[in-house]
Amino acid sequence: MLHCANGLSALLWAISIFLGFGLMALADETPCTLHHEGNYYNLNPLKASQDYEFKTPGGHSFYLNVCRRVTTEPWSAGVPDNVDIAGLVRKDHHDFAIGLVNTTLEMSDAGLMLHLSNGSPCPGEDNLYGSSSIRFLCDASVYGAGKPVVISQFPEDDNQACQYTIDWRTHFACPTGERGFISGFVVFLVIIVMIFLMLLIVSSTLYNRFVLRKRGFDQLAWLSKVHLLELMDFCVELFRSTVDNVRSSGNRWARSTRNLNPTSHQWSSRDEEQAMMAADPLEDHDRELQDTHV
Repeated sequence: MLHCANGLSALLWAISIFLGFGLMALADETPCTLHHEGNYYNLNPLKASQDYEFKTPGGHSFYLNVCRRVTTEPWSAGVPDNVDIAGLVRKDHHDFAIGLVNTTLEMSDAGLMLHLSNGSPCPGEDNLYGSSSIRFLCDASVYGAGKPVVISQFPEDDNQACQYTIDWRTHFACPTGERGFISGFVVFLVIIVMIFLMLLIVSSTLYNRFVLRKRGFDQLAWLSKVHLLELMDFCVELFRSTVDNVRSSGNRWARSTRNLNPTSHQWSSRDEEQAMMAADPLEDHDRELQDTHV
């Protein structure tokens, strides 16, 4: 019985740690999303299995993806093979990477921005690499993902261009509703329960096979009413332990706030004792005078 209790306690600790990491993950900002002035922006729907293809002012093919690397295979782009290229221009004699993947959105006066940098080396320039700025414009009238357009490039010559400015009108750039923390936590709990059930089935099957020496269908674990009741008891025990931990933490905090300045309390007690000691001789003198008058 003691071994079972220890095993249950260890399992509770393991699940509590797993829940803690899950809550921290939920609290983190999701890539390619942005909270700004009470609005929520999410560009993850623009991720595509095929790159968005359009043309530069000089007629060269431009391949771009959002928050992921391009699926188009680069050709002599002048960047390491293990980097994630966010977009590239297919020039006459080579491909030019306009920047590496970036998942951090920014809000500026111009609108919702995504900046890409550290692309291919710029022609004829030392320590200068391809970069681009993509401005996502909210347009609810645009059906689907929309299409990016090159607004400007520098230098203007297509084969020498190194920096690009792109506008992208899409309804995905409009503020949207965010999935609440409670709903996300519920989904996370459901996943945890499913994982626990899977572990329960696997461990029960292994126990039946190697300990009870069962074979065939007899070794498979079956979730009966008893197992479900045990699972409910486990969930209740997990909830109670969590509440107890929260209460104990609150009690410790309350005790610490009451004892924030114990030194001053000790000094006040000493002052009171000294005052009482100083008052004792006066009381004795009054008693002597009363005895004399009597």
